[in-house]
Amino acid sequence: MSKILTIKTQEELDVLSLKKGQVHRLQIELSDNAVGVPWSVPVIVLRGVKKGPVLGITAALHGNELNGISTIFQLLKEVDASQLSGTLIMVPISNVPGYLRNQREFSDNVDLNRIMPGKIDGVPSSIYAHHFINKIVKKFDYLLDLHTASHGRVNSLYIRADLETEMTRTLAYLQKPQIIVKKGDEDGTLRGWANDAGIPAITIEIGNANLFQYKLIDETLDGILNTLKYLNMISGEVEDLIEDSTICSKSYWIYTKRGGIIEVLPKLADRVNSGDLIATVSDVFGQVKEEIFSEHSGIVIGKNVRPNCDSGNRVLHLGVDIIEADSEDIPGHDDYEDPED
Repeated sequence: MSKILTIKTQEELDVLSLKKGQVHRLQIELSDNAVGVPWSVPVIVLRGVKKGPVLGITAALHGNELNGISTIFQLLKEVDASQLSGTLIMVPISNVPGYLRNQREFSDNVDLNRIMPGKIDGVPSSIYAHHFINKIVKKFDYLLDLHTASHGRVNSLYIRADLETEMTRTLAYLQKPQIIVKKGDEDGTLRGWANDAGIPAITIEIGNANLFQYKLIDETLDGILNTLKYLNMISGEVEDLIEDSTICSKSYWIYTKRGGIIEVLPKLADRVNSGDLIATVSDVFGQVKEEIFSEHSGIVIGKNVRPNCDSGNRVLHLGVDIIEADSEDIPGHDDYEDPED
């Protein structure tokens, strides 16, 4: 067992106060909780010895989406701060109250990823979000926001990103995921706020909630290391494997019309044709009440895995209007310009 190091507390993340070439483990104080003390968010900072960009990685903004935590722990083992250019800031648990309750939402049952950047005079979740943005996220030059599916659903390894913008498109392609969904920035999301603030950001969906899936974690880790190489933060050759990803111009969820016992037939990342049977809904006597057919051809991004469903429940997340990936859309490694320049 490795030696447990001292954890420092800061009211605001102050990167310049940290020694270069070292790993720093911090607690950043945000809004006050009901005990009258601040919620403390864990932050791991690797401050490099040379100048370079600041890459931020956030996980568990939804408190039960845990694969990102292990991804950060694995990344910590791979990167040597004494050989790093720039700064790597990792937040393994962004939504501390939600994590402690094993729930998606904040303690007041509000989704933090719908209210960014929060406000100082709002409800508890809004004040927390305000401090999270101002004390931590504003320090980033780039952001990778790690998520998973919600409870009762499963995801492939996929990315949501604005592919019309060069840097966010590049960040998405560098990850080499199974699927990339061309997605504009939704209001209230962390990704949306960051891109509006000039911090290129993408959302990485790493499988399922409430568990560690090590194959997907390893694949995500490879993508993040690839990104660090592209940003000249670590040495190594940038891998160009974008042809292995499926890119969708858009995606949408298919819903039930009837309630009962649902069976969703396709597997993750399966190709579906228009007219294919994708799910059946039965009553408790085993009689099929509804057959659900796909209205479009596409690829399965995510799906429901909870058998009991009400009318109007989600069935399957389908990526459609598939486009060809082009490695020429990734600017050359040597063309990258550090944001400090």
